[in-house]
Amino acid sequence: MGMAEGRAARPSKTRARILAACRELFNARGLAEVTTAEMAAAAGIAEGNLHYHFQRKEQLVEALFGEFEEALAATATADLVQGDDLRRSAGYLKGWFRLMWDWRFFYRDGPSVVRIAPSLRPRIHRLTADGQRQISRAITAMREAGILRVPATETDRLVVNAWIVSAYWIDYLRTRHGVAEITREHVDRGASQLFGLFVPYLDEKGRRLAADAGLLPGEGVAAPPASAPP
Repeated sequence: MGMAEGRAARPSKTRARILAACRELFNARGLAEVTTAEMAAAAGIAEGNLHYHFQRKEQLVEALFGEFEEALAATATADLVQGDDLRRSAGYLKGWFRLMWDWRFFYRDGPSVVRIAPSLRPRIHRLTADGQRQISRAITAMREAGILRVPATETDRLVVNAWIVSAYWIDYLRTRHGVAEITREHVDRGASQLFGLFVPYLDEKGRRLAADAGLLPGEGVAAPPASAPP
């Protein structure tokens, strides 16, 4: 690699480090609470270097949203690359909550996201529509595989309900139960809550799958933490 190539590669690595550090900060403390000085310190760079890559916080949030879009697209289509193993269906549902945990500030700090980066509003709408289409496709595939007995006329309703639970679970915990700090256990409870929507539609094959994954009521993550309100 020549010197010019090396110089060209370094900004890309620095940019990636900034984004990774800021995602951790935003997840831990909230998008609106983190200063540029703290972002630079977390990335191990001078504040001026941060401004070189992102002149405004809006640009940084937009760049993070681009990574989130890619992660959501991968989650929404994960079942397509996992072969015919029936366990992929349970993994697919849990995957939405892994995504929520990794990018929880987007779920938790929605108003701040749009206030800081208003250009994201139409992208959020497109992302929602694309995500719901992929969930509908996955549910259809589960029905055809003999896992779910969902009437075609009920698919859209189930998709919308699943999206509401996954997208607004953190808001529910905060507003209904006053949870200030979201933990991985809270997110696991959300996965169990989401799976509860599918339980009435499980075929025999689906019930075996759910039991093996510990997702049926009273098993695995379905049991709420003792310290959490019901």
